[in-house]
Amino acid sequence: MNYRPNTGAASWCAPSDALPVDVPRVTSDFLAFDASYAGGLSLSTGWVAAGALGGAQSIVVAQDAAPGTVKIFSSGSALDGQPTVYLESPDQHDTTVAFREIASFAPFDDAPSSGVRAATTSTTSGADLLVSGRDAAGTDVRVRRYALLRASPDATTLTPELLADVESSPGTVPSSLGGD
Repeated sequence: MNYRPNTGAASWCAPSDALPVDVPRVTSDFLAFDASYAGGLSLSTGWVAAGALGGAQSIVVAQDAAPGTVKIFSSGSALDGQPTVYLESPDQHDTTVAFREIASFAPFDDAPSSGVRAATTSTTSGADLLVSGRDAAGTDVRVRRYALLRASPDATTLTPELLADVESSPGTVPSSLGGD
């Protein structure tokens, strides 16, 4: 058997008018929270659910100040009927990426005045979300692990399910998760 390397992109996936790679571009621009929120943010990207439910291009945003809400945005997934990033030729991809909110929740209902930080993590069955925040007394920092599930076959959003309290340790500032 002779090995012959692929010498170029297949005709179906070679863009007819390739974009220059040396020019930075804004591909998406949106407010994650309403304009009245003036605190900081924790930002993460990655898989947020099993399989195609979260999509390949998900953005996780967490409020680093009160009230500590986490929101997840997707650029297309099975929640929208198809994960278009996998099913369309790159010729069909637009240079503008539209994101839609697919989840929003307060991970620490018992400590609503604290900010949170979030990160995604991959598992063998999909992906989970790690969230760090203060306890109700404000003396300990906790890390929680959440799964994001589709509540019904026709749901267009994901619902968080607390899987575990991963850690609790003394502190007053939420732990940095990932590359903060």
